[in-house]
Amino acid sequence: MIEKNQTKHILIVDDSPDQQFLLKTLLEARGYTTESTPNGKEALRLLRTRKEMPQTILLDMKMDVMGGFEFRELQRADPLLKNIPVVVVSGEDNVASIRAKMNSDVIQKPINILALLEALDQNSCLH
Repeated sequence: MIEKNQTKHILIVDDSPDQQFLLKTLLEARGYTTESTPNGKEALRLLRTRKEMPQTILLDMKMDVMGGFEFRELQRADPLLKNIPVVVVSGEDNVASIRAKMNSDVIQKPINILALLEALDQNSCLH
């Protein structure tokens, strides 16, 4: 069983309010703190105004305004943001391809809770 972690902060980037709510509820019940944004553009704006960064970004692939691929390209090009680990959430079957293009762990939808918690634990950085 994965233990609660009281120190990790997760940024949820997902355009579905229902998915945001479910992830927030699940993660906060496990001891994480969370915040969420509806797309990659808003996530970049938020991250660029923060003094402390999240330990991990939980990133949906397909979103309006700015999707996962574009967000990840801009994030990796930004010296202040490039080291924040990302766990991608995708409904696509081509996990290996997404993992290679995004250089991040990938969790398929529907989300397996244990796989998600393990990925967050393995991919977090401590600031």
